[in-house]
Amino acid sequence: MAKSFQKFLTVSATAALVATAVAPAASAEGHTFTDVNDRYDEAVSFLYANGMISGKTSTKFGTGLNLTRGDAAVILANALELDTETAPDAGFKDLNSRVKGAVNALAAEGIISGVTKDTFAPNQLLTRGAMAKFLVTSFGLEDFAEETPFTDVGGVFAPYIEALYGTGITSGKTPSKYGTYIEITRGDFANLLYNTIMFVEENIYFAVAESAAITNSKTLTVTLDEAVPQEFTAQDAADTLYLGVEYKDGTVEELIPSKATLSNDRKTLTFEHKDLAGKEGTLWIDDVELAFDHAAPVAGAGTITLEGGSAVNFDFAGKNTASATLPATNGIANLNGIVLNVADSSFTANQTVNVILKSTDVEAAKSAEGKPWGVLELKNGKWNLVDKEIYNFIPTGNYTFEAQFKDSNNNATNLTFDFKVGE
Repeated sequence: MAKSFQKFLTVSATAALVATAVAPAASAEGHTFTDVNDRYDEAVSFLYANGMISGKTSTKFGTGLNLTRGDAAVILANALELDTETAPDAGFKDLNSRVKGAVNALAAEGIISGVTKDTFAPNQLLTRGAMAKFLVTSFGLEDFAEETPFTDVGGVFAPYIEALYGTGITSGKTPSKYGTYIEITRGDFANLLYNTIMFVEENIYFAVAESAAITNSKTLTVTLDEAVPQEFTAQDAADTLYLGVEYKDGTVEELIPSKATLSNDRKTLTFEHKDLAGKEGTLWIDDVELAFDHAAPVAGAGTITLEGGSAVNFDFAGKNTASATLPATNGIANLNGIVLNVADSSFTANQTVNVILKSTDVEAAKSAEGKPWGVLELKNGKWNLVDKEIYNFIPTGNYTFEAQFKDSNNNATNLTFDFKVGE
């Protein structure tokens, strides 16, 4: 079953079902179709209100008209909330623009297939056998299969008819005939789709996220609205959640939970997902939204200025190491300042970072190894070396400095800077 439909069920279906049960008279207000009688009204109202179906015209649903394979695909893609815009091409050559996105999306989910490798036959009327396959594969009902009393069930549609029969969603046209190859009307399909959705909502367990917290770049802790029933494992519960991410650049991806565990009261679910280290964006767990920032600060270009106005440029270029050579006069460099670009949205003005002298081959400076050598302070969006008198007399030799830049989410970038004084 498509995860997008799981999200729909957990958020929308129950509310809509309750509303219908409490105020059935209001259901007619959801559509303006004059050809929908009491037999079909509850189903058509629900499907119409949730954007799954539309009419043949503004006032006619076409209740008694036979349903085409193309129209069935559009309805199912709407019901499952599939992405019909970016689905890969299924290779069918006979699809018009109205049905192509839906057919491609359903084919990508493994829900439908063509009548041949490159023909879907969107204008062909849908039979009850094909309808059974569409509904069973769409909603994952295969495990409900039961032996049927029907003598006209066999071939490719048999397991799907058995599954639909096992759920009680439909029965035969007669006690011994299912009507496998009888064409189905739009009204009957609406009823069967509605009954299927209600069966899934009432009989298949879905965990519902009440709140969530990010543990680290690949672990989430989710508080559920109720305890997970004993017959379901932690992974069963996690697999029913809708888990998605929108990255800072606008791209969207569905995440798959793994290694799920439950708290003793079975209301708190912890699981892993794809590691989002180095990324920023927004996570969704059902309707819970969490902003995240697992991107460490990024180091860029910098400039060392010397007494007299000369300058030496260097660039980390997003990496963790950089180097520069400073000219010496009479065996020393007279350092006037260092300005460095290290970017992160959580940095604040006047924030400081210690610069540590990691190592040097200058004997007179070896006693300072492993100790703070200077301080960088954030001013006007750039890190500036706070001036000290010792910077006026840096002897010829090799020096390696380290500095750790940490953002508000404890994402750290450790920079190593090698510079040489003298040629």
